[in-house]
Amino acid sequence: MRSRFPLAFATLVALILGFAAPAAAQSPAAAAAAAGDPPSEEPEEEGDEDAAPVDTSGLKKVVKPTTNVKPKSEQKKDAKKQQKAVSQKIKGDKRCEFRMPLYEHEVVDGDMLSSIAARYGVRVKDVLKLNPGVKANALKIGKKIKVCPEIAPRLREEFTYTVKKGDSLSEIGEKYGMTRREVIKQQKWSLREKLEKDPGSLREGQELTLIVDRGVLPEFAPRNEDKGTLKIGVQLEPGKGYFIKRPHLAYGTAVCVRAIKSAISGYRQKAKGGPQVHVGDISARGGGPLKGHKSHQKGIDVDIGLVLRGDDADETRFRTGNEGNLDVPRTWALIKAFVDSPDVRAVFLDYRLQKLLYEHARKQKVSEAKLDELFQYPRGKGRAFGIIRHWKGHKDHFHVRFRK
Repeated sequence: MRSRFPLAFATLVALILGFAAPAAAQSPAAAAAAAGDPPSEEPEEEGDEDAAPVDTSGLKKVVKPTTNVKPKSEQKKDAKKQQKAVSQKIKGDKRCEFRMPLYEHEVVDGDMLSSIAARYGVRVKDVLKLNPGVKANALKIGKKIKVCPEIAPRLREEFTYTVKKGDSLSEIGEKYGMTRREVIKQQKWSLREKLEKDPGSLREGQELTLIVDRGVLPEFAPRNEDKGTLKIGVQLEPGKGYFIKRPHLAYGTAVCVRAIKSAISGYRQKAKGGPQVHVGDISARGGGPLKGHKSHQKGIDVDIGLVLRGDDADETRFRTGNEGNLDVPRTWALIKAFVDSPDVRAVFLDYRLQKLLYEHARKQKVSEAKLDELFQYPRGKGRAFGIIRHWKGHKDHFHVRFRK
């Protein structure tokens, strides 16, 4: 018995000391676990899996004769300059808040100001601000339009597609990352007029012109923006009309927190009644890696629960949305309140849920141009386009990313 007592006593002391460890020593991940609410799963970084290159195996590339070919010596110099530019760290432009280089988009047949804006994940008003004097209804082919791209610019190539039995313009468009309207506008002369009058006049064997996105320009290759810290964080305080799931993980930049409160306030004024808005994680105090999340490190990301109906309406844990339980009008009003903020860069939401919101917005007489500007749908979830975009894992909430 004497030999066992010291061991038992030592074990008891160790347990007491262990339980007496100060809470401040806990990491954000440990604190999250201690809160009893496991972290919501965050998807891989956008683009890793969702934005896939277009499969052009069923298309025929259009080869146009070149009339002004540079000598080989000049071509080699150009290649060296490009390689040097890519190898160096690309500096952001002042007009783009130093976040990315300025890019000049060349207008091609079928381009609209709304589709140009959405192509780079920005708003029409952002494009107009950089291009004073540009008129939405008077874009000339070849004109250069300045943009600060949130979505990396891509090379474009012209192809021809031979219509197959059973094809529709919508199906062809979704396959190659376009809407039916964009496919029609890319056609030449009489075929374009014919399809504008009657989209159902498409016939087997007809040849369509398609301008398809290819690889990302090297100098705009996606950067990993998710990693970082939060130097000066502001905690989102409890307020009227919303519930904070984990207050200890509700630290963001001043811009982010102010924009969240403003969007929720605007939503509550328009959507009378309904359940509280459920606010998920922003960042830990001080930022940095957060268990269960790919991003949420710099205080510029927040998860917001979908507005649901029935038994799921007041559930504080995020629940998967579907046609049966999603309150489509209120969810659209909530997302729109965030999208209307100039501080919001993007909203990530499952593609199938986008479809429900898109169709609702269309019934509410939202213009085609505005739908083009905001939604990735119906171009397919592999096409990075618009402000509201697909990112895997966002079936039970939407993710808002702010500029700063």
